[in-house]
Amino acid sequence: MIHRFHILSIDFTADSCFLVPCHVLLRMRSNHLFDKIPKGIDAIIFCEFDVHLGPVLKHQYPENYVTKETFESLSVYLIPKPELYGKLITITAYGMKILGYPVSITDAKYQRNQLIFNLCFVFSHFTSTTQYEPIIHKLAHYLIDLEAEMGFISKKDIGPKLSNYLVTIRDDLNASALSTTIHLKLTKVQTNPRQVEDYHVPILNSNHFNTKNICQWDLTTQQIYYYIDGVNHVSKIAFMADVDINLVKACIQNLIYYGLVSLVPIFLYSNVYVTTPKIRLLLENPMLRDECLREIRKDGSIVEPSLKKILQLYSNMCPGMTVKDLCQRFVPHSNGIDEQKLVKFGIMKGIIRRIQKYPIQLNEPIEEESDPYARVNSPTLTQSLMMNRSTSSPQSNTSTVHYSKDIYTYFDGKHSYDQLCCEFNRTYQEIENKVEKNPAVVVCWK
Repeated sequence: MIHRFHILSIDFTADSCFLVPCHVLLRMRSNHLFDKIPKGIDAIIFCEFDVHLGPVLKHQYPENYVTKETFESLSVYLIPKPELYGKLITITAYGMKILGYPVSITDAKYQRNQLIFNLCFVFSHFTSTTQYEPIIHKLAHYLIDLEAEMGFISKKDIGPKLSNYLVTIRDDLNASALSTTIHLKLTKVQTNPRQVEDYHVPILNSNHFNTKNICQWDLTTQQIYYYIDGVNHVSKIAFMADVDINLVKACIQNLIYYGLVSLVPIFLYSNVYVTTPKIRLLLENPMLRDECLREIRKDGSIVEPSLKKILQLYSNMCPGMTVKDLCQRFVPHSNGIDEQKLVKFGIMKGIIRRIQKYPIQLNEPIEEESDPYARVNSPTLTQSLMMNRSTSSPQSNTSTVHYSKDIYTYFDGKHSYDQLCCEFNRTYQEIENKVEKNPAVVVCWK
C-alpha cells in the first residue's frame, strides 16, 4: 500500500494532510483546475540531508529551476519528519507542484546512522500528477537498491552518474512516456466513464477491440458481448442475455473505461441530428476522412461513397430534418452510403449530436378512462412486453397488471422520448401519440 500525503491545505486524516494557503485552495476548487490534462515533468530534483548543513539540493534538471530561496522555504517538507518517510508527498507552492517520496536508510556506516534523501518531480501548479505516483515510488525503491549494492548515493564519485540519470528520466518520460534506462512507463489515468442508462446503445470500438481476449473476461461480459451490436439498447441486451440489468450496466461501464465500447443514442428514422464544429476535421484530417469513407460504406454496394456526398448529408442535418426526411431527399443508398453507419460514425467522432425531445406537462393532465401507458411494475412482464408487443394490446395489459406510476409524471422536461420508451416499454410513435393527444403537454427540443 502506498500512503499519500498532500501538503496543501486544511484537512488532516490518517492518509492525507493538506497544508497550503486557503486563498489558493479556494481559487483552485472554484476553477476546477485539478482536472486539467498533465503537461509533463517541468523539472526533476534530488535533495539529501547533510549532517552539517541540513537539507541540501544536490542535483536538479534543468539547472537552477528551483532557486535556493524556494528550496530553503520548502526544505522542511522535502526532507520531512520521520513520520512521513516512505510516503508519497505532494507540495503545492510558488506556482509549482512537487511530487516526492522521502526515504531514510538506517545503517551504521552512515553519519548519525542514517541516509535521508528525496527524489522529486516538479510540475506546473495545476497539473494532475496521479499517473506519476507509481513512477516516483518505483524510482525511490530503485535508488534504495542501488545504494545497498554499490553506495550509489553516498559515494561522492557517483554524483555525475546520478545527475545523468535525472536528465534521461525526465526527457524520456516527457518525450514518449517511457524510459528504458530503468524500465519506467507512464500509464494514462482514465476519467470515470459516464453513467450507463437503460436506453443507451453500446457499440464496439473496432479500433481497440481484440476478440482474442474474450475468453479471459468475466462470464457476465462474455454473455452480453454478442448482443452489443450498436442497435440493441441496454434494457434489451439485459433481456436477451438473461442478465440482471444492473450487472449489464456495470459490465458496459467497465468496457467504456478501457475504451472498448462507446455509447450512442437509439437509432430511429424519426431522430434529428445537428452538426458540431468538429465536422471540419473531415477536411483537415486525412486519417479521419479515410476512416469515414471506409466505415460508412453500405454493405454490398458497388458505388464508392464520396466525401462530397458525406459532407452533403452531414451539413443538411439540422433542427426539423429527420433521418427519414434526409434519406428521402438525398437517397444515400444510391451513393453507396449506409445512413445508420453514417449516423453512428458521426456520433462516435463528435461530428454530429442528437437533439432529443423532452415532453413537459404544463398543468394537470386531462382525465382519461384508462391509461395504457402506465409504468409496469413487474420486471418479468416488462421484458415480455418489450419482445411481444405485436401480440398484446395496451388495453389487455391494464386489466391484468397493477400500475404504479402515470406517464404524465415523467413529463417534466427531464425525461427524453428514449427514456420514456424504455421506462414504459412503448414505441416512439406511441409516446408521440400520447403527447399529441394532450393539449397541456409541450415538447422541448434540446
